[in-house]
Amino acid sequence: MVHDCPLLFEGVRVILSGEPGVRVVGEARSATDVLVLCSETAPDVVIADLGSSETEALRVLKQIKELCADARIVVLAPGCGPQRIRAAAATGAEGFVSRNAAGDHLVAAVRAVLRGQCYVDPELAGALISSVATISEEVFPCTDSGYASLTAREREVLRLLAHGMNNKSIACELRISYKTVQTHHLRIMRKLDLHDTVDLIRYAAAIGLIEVEQWVAV
Repeated sequence: MVHDCPLLFEGVRVILSGEPGVRVVGEARSATDVLVLCSETAPDVVIADLGSSETEALRVLKQIKELCADARIVVLAPGCGPQRIRAAAATGAEGFVSRNAAGDHLVAAVRAVLRGQCYVDPELAGALISSVATISEEVFPCTDSGYASLTAREREVLRLLAHGMNNKSIACELRISYKTVQTHHLRIMRKLDLHDTVDLIRYAAAIGLIEVEQWVAV
């Protein structure tokens, strides 16, 4: 567990100590400590408290995923703002639990990410749904007929390609084979009638999948 609050850690330890098949292997209170601990123990799950220094916590989460690509991440959010969930998800987090949640939600999150699933506790899920309900339909790229023809996985691959990732990196990020990513990549290019990476980036910018300024050189 990654945190800056000893009392919080003790609470998490108590919650998880009685769970069969779960063992807390350590705690870290700094970026250096967590990277050393991850390299030594190769944990299955990392529980990270976003705490007061959210920017620093998100930076550490990215480093954890780079060091232990197979580690699942559950974050404890100090508030229910959906922007916190989106930011943490961008680093590779798959479980999201409010600090106000009951202990069984933390256990459920750990169990879910170990199964390869995502978990959002009810409080945070409610905030996410409310935020989505207020977003205008025009901001979603799925209004484009070509984008709408893509499968959910193809949309994931398209998004990552548009952000500059190659097939190998995408395979690692999505935990699927390199050959599968290649297949998705080819299908995307065919369905959208794109011919090269420049076409793909221009298309992604045109439908709002990425900011134009990100690829201004293109």
